[in-house]
Amino acid sequence: MRVALTVLILAIALRATAQTATTTVFETQTAVARPSHPFQPALGPTTAKEPRARLFDRRFLPLAGVATAATVLDVATTSHCMSRYADCQEGNPLLGSHPSQAKLYGVSFSMLGGQLLASAWMRRRTPDGKLWMAPPIIASVGHGLAAVLNIRTMHDLASH
Repeated sequence: MRVALTVLILAIALRATAQTATTTVFETQTAVARPSHPFQPALGPTTAKEPRARLFDRRFLPLAGVATAATVLDVATTSHCMSRYADCQEGNPLLGSHPSQAKLYGVSFSMLGGQLLASAWMRRRTPDGKLWMAPPIIASVGHGLAAVLNIRTMHDLASH
């Protein structure tokens, strides 16, 4: 707690020093825009802002939807297999061999949320790039493969 507070105070102090270093020493002599007419307000320099590209559009939402569906399918098949067959075990070392259903959903969706946030961050940084598609595609393939393996395991255990 102390370390985090110290780091936060240091970051604020460094930012404040960086801002004061760029300002003039004699702030009383800074130029003030005066209106040309007494009843006309002074207008500062106008800069047109570029419109930002939308992050959550028809390219992002299907990828996020497929990744979410694959995660739900993986967690549902895993919890079904573990509740029905004693030989089923979770393969993710973060979860342990027999996690609860709440732990399965909590960890899986937290990781999915992080992957989708990383994807949105990458898309914001490079709007014309394609690398932002990697996290949801990797999540979809990984969880989809895990769900298929869960179904195959349940089929094998049912036939014995």
